[in-house]
Amino acid sequence: MGIRYVDCSLDIVNADSWVEYPRKMVKGTPEPAIKIETISTVKNQKTFVQRLELTTQCFTHIDAPVHFFEDGIPIDKVPFDQLINEAVVIDMMHKQPGECVTAGDLEESGADVKEGDTIVIRTGWTDRAWGTRKFWAEMIYLDESAADWIVSKKPKALAQDFMTDIKPLRQCDHCGQLIPMEGEYCPNHFKFLGRGIILIEWCTNLGAIKKQRVKVLAIPLKIKDADGSPARVIVVEED
Repeated sequence: MGIRYVDCSLDIVNADSWVEYPRKMVKGTPEPAIKIETISTVKNQKTFVQRLELTTQCFTHIDAPVHFFEDGIPIDKVPFDQLINEAVVIDMMHKQPGECVTAGDLEESGADVKEGDTIVIRTGWTDRAWGTRKFWAEMIYLDESAADWIVSKKPKALAQDFMTDIKPLRQCDHCGQLIPMEGEYCPNHFKFLGRGIILIEWCTNLGAIKKQRVKVLAIPLKIKDADGSPARVIVVEED
């Protein structure tokens, strides 16, 4: 039996903007920079131990229920069968910047979603715009109707390469500033995490997956009581 592996994880690199949800624009709270020491100390100190500063919500990462619910399961308690699971891939690569994925789109895909699956939705958006202002200003996003459709299928996890929720920002026609959209804050996150459906966010390279049914391995750091964690996401295809 042949096995093919597809790495769907973003590289974690030094960055000071656009690699996390833009909290400063949406909530007025500071956006922490991602810092990684890169200069080797082997020559002077005989070893190289790097200092790493990041948050639980940067680059390819997993949201646990406690991210939105105080009594929710933290990342270190998420069951293994949600992190390592059979999955179905739903192709939405035709979606253009600023468009949303709807329930009608998902239904028309004809994907055979089984109860307990990890659902993988790919648009290619992360590959096209990650790390830029455009990524947020022209975000492809998930309509609330699509979230309801997904919930009705009773999956264990949702993995994607675009916004799990409704579009968070819009660009002001007059000044060009990115400002929060009106409406309820992150309704889809409440729908998914409130039902224990974990979110595997900001995946990349999903277009390299060749099969519709695969296995997903999404392995977070075991951070005690944390709301989430950066993760290595690997898709496994078997002949």
